[in-house]
Formats: sequence, C-alpha cells, structure tokens
Amino acid sequence: MTPLQPVRNPALGMWLMAAVAWMFASHDVLSKTLILVLPVIFVAWVRYLVHTGLATLAILRNPAPGRFRTQRPWLHLLRAACLLADSLTFLFGLTHVPLAESTALVFLAPAFVTLLSPLLFGVCASRYQWLSVAVGFIGVLVIINPASDAFSLWMLFPLATAFFFALYQLLTQLAGDTDSPPVCSFYVGLFCTLLLSLVVPFYWAWPTAIEWGLLIALGGMGLCAHFLLAKSYSHASSVVLAPLGYLQIVFAALYGVVLFGDRPGLWSLAGMALVCASGLVVYAKRAGPAVAAGPEAQA
Repeated sequence: MTPLQPVRNPALGMWLMAAVAWMFASHDVLSKTLILVLPVIFVAWVRYLVHTGLATLAILRNPAPGRFRTQRPWLHLLRAACLLADSLTFLFGLTHVPLAESTALVFLAPAFVTLLSPLLFGVCASRYQWLSVAVGFIGVLVIINPASDAFSLWMLFPLATAFFFALYQLLTQLAGDTDSPPVCSFYVGLFCTLLLSLVVPFYWAWPTAIEWGLLIALGGMGLCAHFLLAKSYSHASSVVLAPLGYLQIVFAALYGVVLFGDRPGLWSLAGMALVCASGLVVYAKRAGPAVAAGPEAQA
C-alpha cells in the first residue's frame, strides 16, 4: 500500500505565498519601528531568543530519541554567523535607507546565489540565469544611483544583506542533506542567540511593556512566515510561487508611504522593477513543460 500523499492545491499555495510576502514586509516594518527606540543589537537578540524558544517547543513535540542531534554543528554555527550578518546589516541599513529600497536591494540575493553556486556545488548557471544576474545588478545601480547627490554608503548595507542571505541559503541547502528543517531552525536560532549574548550587555535596554510585546511578536512573526512558506511549497512548485515573493517589495513600498512617509522616486521605482524582472526572467524560462516534472525547490 502506498502512503497517502497530501492533497495539493496550487491556488491555496499562491495565497499562502502572498501572505508570506505580506508577513515578511510586516516583520520588517516592525523591526524598523523598534530600532527607532531600541538598540539594533538588543532587538536582534530578543528576536532570535524568541525564535529559539519557539523552535525548541516545535522539536519537543516530536517524541523520537535524539531529536536535537546534529551531525554537523560547525556548519550550523557558520549558518548562524551568515544569518546574523544578514539580520544586522539589514537592521542597520533600515536606520538610513527607506524600507522599499532596502527590500528591493535584498532581492538581489538570487543573483548572488547564481554567482556562488559554482563555487560550492559546481553548478553551472544557464544563460538565462546570467541574464537575470545582469538585469538585477543594473536594477541595483539604478536604485542606489552612485552618481547622484542622494547616494549614501548606507545603501551598501542592504546589498551586504543580500550577499549574506545568499550564503545562508546555500549553507542551509548543505545542512538539509543531514538534518531536518526543525533541527536546522533550532540550531541557527540557538547559535545566533549565543553569539548576540556576548555583546548584548553593552547594548542593554529596558523596553516598556508594549515594546516587549512588539519584540515577542517580531520573533513569532518571523518563525510564522517561514512556516507558511513551507506550507505554500507543499501545495505548489517554486515555478508558480517564487515570483509571488516579489510582492514583498510592493507591500514594503506601501508600508513606507503610509507609515514613514517614504515615497520612492521614479528612478527607485524603475530599479525595483528591474530587480523584480531579474527574478522573473529565470522563472519565465523554467515555466516550460520540460521543467514541470522536475524536482521542486525546498523551502
């Protein structure tokens, strides 16, 4: 008897991915709000502390022996260092870069994945992937506009975020060969919390009751977004879902206008469109029938 397969519902998967984009944008808005009144290091520490607590509870629900065992703890430590660099560069960047532009620049991560994959996995990129990289970098140049008087070195922070996030994705793919997603999530949260604990006493703050509530919500929102991401991929393939991730840029732009009064200029909007197009180039090509039966991306 073959095991029952979960019922796939592509439409539900698409709605879930749209919810993921909204939740990640909301997470970034909450982060920007908190770092205006609390130190960045303290906000990041609480966020990963909550992440670790929730991930621990998820693993404890599994009664299997050795559920916390990992075969490659040093790989998880390296993942945590990359994710921590990703989080801190993004948060520090948000102190000076509008939310929409920051979000768009972070979406250059797939281009960095294309550049780094041959080094880690020996995977050669297709011409469409290289075209995607070129379009993405052109979009970045349009957004940051180095020749403009409005250019700021703070724009480099979200670019660094994209680079570290790409490294984190590739290392997570390596870790997934031996460890389950809950274990990977637990150790990356644990190591991020431990690393931040070394310096957080120098940035300690005493949040109000409302700020504590927002900090806890921040950690829960991040973990919930990743859970919904995994659920969406259980209903539809990456070819269908990944382009919807770019809705996060739209949500970030709307949040920026409504909450912070940040109105992107025409050049910024053009650059955002190019960054979105850089991802869609690859997915438009992959949507052909030759790829429809291929393996699906793992969340």
